[in-house]
Amino acid sequence: MLVSTRRDKIKEIILKKKAVKVSELCEMFNVSDETIRRDLEELERQGLVERNYGGAVLKENIIIPPLVKRFKEHIEEKQKIAARAVAEIQEGNVIFLDAGSTTYHIARAIRNFKGITVVTNALNIATELANNPDINLFITGGKLKHDNHSMVGFETLNCIGKYNIDILFLGTGGISLEKGLTTSDIFEAEAKKAMIKSASRVIVVADSSKFGKVAMVSFATFEEIEKIITSGEENKEIIEELKNYVKIEVV
Repeated sequence: MLVSTRRDKIKEIILKKKAVKVSELCEMFNVSDETIRRDLEELERQGLVERNYGGAVLKENIIIPPLVKRFKEHIEEKQKIAARAVAEIQEGNVIFLDAGSTTYHIARAIRNFKGITVVTNALNIATELANNPDINLFITGGKLKHDNHSMVGFETLNCIGKYNIDILFLGTGGISLEKGLTTSDIFEAEAKKAMIKSASRVIVVADSSKFGKVAMVSFATFEEIEKIITSGEENKEIIEELKNYVKIEVV
């Protein structure tokens, strides 16, 4: 397991349990206590935890970034969506991974792939794939949005427009009959529009909680996408209704 992956998992555990023990983490990840202590030292340096004798606790009054919150939510659904999404990928494909927590799970699922090209506007996704020399990895330029690690702005749009994408895996903040696909940020909306324009196939990946929600900016209609891959137990009636207007795969 990569160091970055192990530390991400430790973060998830701490955010959920509020406290961890070195001995438990050693057993969970099958590594030495020195390794876990170095992990906790790094998380303390990042301001997430305070170390104590035998472990660490979540720092009081910490402001958890929105992306970290989303990583904690609907994890099993996102993993199922990612497993179905990667089945669409063939050797030689050029794929684009939009910024987001579900697309990040796709990145985790393909990190050992060979012979594909990945373009992304997300720094955390790029980091997840950076250690695999068998993936051709391209990162768009632009201005960094710290809350979700995405690149946005004129440079991003200009960069995206240079690529011919086989498959775009696209995230969304909301899915509704009235407004289509929506997001809370106008700059992200423009980046998503550019991705769609550059892609031959557009596959939306979103857990069931996104259905029926409307965020501030619409960026695509159902006619512009091939299908939606989703999972989860929420908003089943809305999903069934939307099947009359767009292809939806529930996994």
